[in-house]
Amino acid sequence: MKNRFRIGYIFRLLTVLLIVCSCELKEEDIHEEASQVSSEKMLPIGGITLPNTVVNEETPYGRRAAHTSTVFDNKIWVIAGVGNPLTYTYNDVWCSKDGESWEEVNANASFSGRYGHAMTVADKNMWIIGGTQGNQYFNDVWRSTDGKDWIQTAKNAPFSARRWHTLASIENRMFLIGGLSDNVVNGDVWISSDGVQWNLVTNLAPFGKRYGHATVVYDNKIWVIGGYDGSGNYLNDVWYSKNGFQWNLATASTQFSPRRNHAVTVSEKGMWLTGGINAGNVYYDDIWFSQDGIAWEHVNVKKKFPSRGYHTSLYFANKLLVLNGFSLENGATYFQDMWGYQ
Repeated sequence: MKNRFRIGYIFRLLTVLLIVCSCELKEEDIHEEASQVSSEKMLPIGGITLPNTVVNEETPYGRRAAHTSTVFDNKIWVIAGVGNPLTYTYNDVWCSKDGESWEEVNANASFSGRYGHAMTVADKNMWIIGGTQGNQYFNDVWRSTDGKDWIQTAKNAPFSARRWHTLASIENRMFLIGGLSDNVVNGDVWISSDGVQWNLVTNLAPFGKRYGHATVVYDNKIWVIGGYDGSGNYLNDVWYSKNGFQWNLATASTQFSPRRNHAVTVSEKGMWLTGGINAGNVYYDDIWFSQDGIAWEHVNVKKKFPSRGYHTSLYFANKLLVLNGFSLENGATYFQDMWGYQ
């Protein structure tokens, strides 16, 4: 009887193990399935809430939009942008160690006043590229190690002058992506390791033409999120690349609605999207979070920032920051505030 019991037990155990093993997927199968699953099938479980809200209602650098910001040398940096009236463009540089006390590092930097430019950090430098002032579009390249002294590495880079493009750095190689060049929407990608020599990766990337999109580096990948294709289509797709050359579609349609001139930043946990503008010229006041670029979950906050676009966002000192921006919701408003969520 004991032997029969043992044999039966072993048989049942082997059957369970066989079923479990048959259900396991190979790593390449998992990646392939993830690229094909829609965002609706991968909704996160549970809710996200950021209960603590910190507001700096009057940043000392004044009202502005279409500026750039980054974290560099353990400080927050805000560079250039446009103020009220629209004809006034800044070429100043500000930094802060905590988001409350700000230092004007350079009131009149070497580069021309501009807005709609792009910024990244690479090779121990802050870099800014392009932008516009009035009807003049730029394709110049500048770098700085301290925010005070700026060196021009290219006066007229080989890519067309543009605004609303993005710039990302991975493995100390910079990638310039898309943008608007004097009413021409670009879908190109350019690469440089020194800011001097720029090479064309592709004239039309798989994600197509777009401007007003967002680009971040997260999980050792470059991500391109949303934007406007210039043909009437506002986008809420998400693309990623491990090297800037081969691009993959994470999802063609996310949970957040199509938009442009939104902002995306990253923390160790994932990507955070804020604000933006839709096809009806409606400005958003929402926050979304994703760990994989496929599933995006709406974030609940105690107090929402006023709806806006053309702002920037950063994740600094364990806070999600929303800096300045512009809105037409209650008349033309250039924001001077900075919001923090924790």
